[in-house]
Amino acid sequence: MPGVNIESVDNGVCFFGYYNISPENNNGDILYLKVNNEETRASLIEPAKIMVKKPSGDIFQIGETRAWNWQQGCMLQWLPKGGKDILFNDYDEVNDRYVSKIIDMNSNVLRTFGMPVNNVSSDGSFALSLNYDRLAKMRPDYGYFNRKNNELADDNQDGIWHFDLTSGHKNLIITLENLKSFSYSSTMDGAKHKVNHIDINPSGIRCMFLHRWVGPQGRFMRLITANPDGSGLYILNGDVMTSHCCWLNNKEILSFCEYKGVKGYFKFKDKTNKVEYFSVNMPETDGHPSVSPDGKWLITDTYPDRAKMSYLYLYGVQNDTILKLGSFFQPLRYRKEMRIDLHPKWEIDGKSIFFESGHGSKRNLYHLTEIFPS
Repeated sequence: MPGVNIESVDNGVCFFGYYNISPENNNGDILYLKVNNEETRASLIEPAKIMVKKPSGDIFQIGETRAWNWQQGCMLQWLPKGGKDILFNDYDEVNDRYVSKIIDMNSNVLRTFGMPVNNVSSDGSFALSLNYDRLAKMRPDYGYFNRKNNELADDNQDGIWHFDLTSGHKNLIITLENLKSFSYSSTMDGAKHKVNHIDINPSGIRCMFLHRWVGPQGRFMRLITANPDGSGLYILNGDVMTSHCCWLNNKEILSFCEYKGVKGYFKFKDKTNKVEYFSVNMPETDGHPSVSPDGKWLITDTYPDRAKMSYLYLYGVQNDTILKLGSFFQPLRYRKEMRIDLHPKWEIDGKSIFFESGHGSKRNLYHLTEIFPS
């Protein structure tokens, strides 16, 4: 095990968000959210402060948001990846809608879009979006709860949107009705549908997402890829269990899923039926994988076990080896919507990682350095 070094980003209750976005930019500035209350839906109690920590250690607030949750924050990120401007979701109370904003380091609002983001292309040119009201009702861990009028649109008017981050033009590219008719299953009868976990590949020419439905026959899901305009739909896995995924490169996806009766990490080649078990050395339990910028390493984690311990792993792609970077106790009060997943994410240059944990008696964002074996 390497001689890892761990430090908290802030002394207060702080976090960042999901596992596939880096909190750091090319200048070493660290983005994160900070709050006072740790309640199940604390976004209804207080806005989250948007904070920046400089390499010098100086910390200051640059904004706030009311559209956030414990698992994904407000989709806070540098725009473009590693840049100087900041993109995040917020709630517009006057118009009772979720929006996304671009601000600079001086808190100036550069753009406001009439739609929140779910995933952004690496060059910052476009985003893909979904209905956070639908998530609030069907998967509240990832939804927002601010809107007063949160009636859901029909399935032929809801799904995945594409919008240009320069012009602001938006377009519904894939509807839930499209997904149902694309490859119908009798398990869809009487079911409610949603999409979640959109992820655009590094070159911006393909995206993946999960189509899930819940009905009288149970809960089902599919891993699907598509072009950013909604064309080229391809089902990679379904319908039993597909969980967390990441793009290994522009054509291959790593997914923790069940495939032909086996659960584990599998590698899928986009638009083909080529599938292989990734490695017997990877954890056999669900986690949040992401690949290093140079493609040589993977980080992933586990959910808390019966002893409430979460584990963090570093996997070497080239030599098929795995190292346990640490184990972290998660207090019992962090459950359900309030749970703390480690959600490891790479530093922008791939030399260290960030993760979230409650082992210090409160939710915190941590920076883990010196992770690589000598």
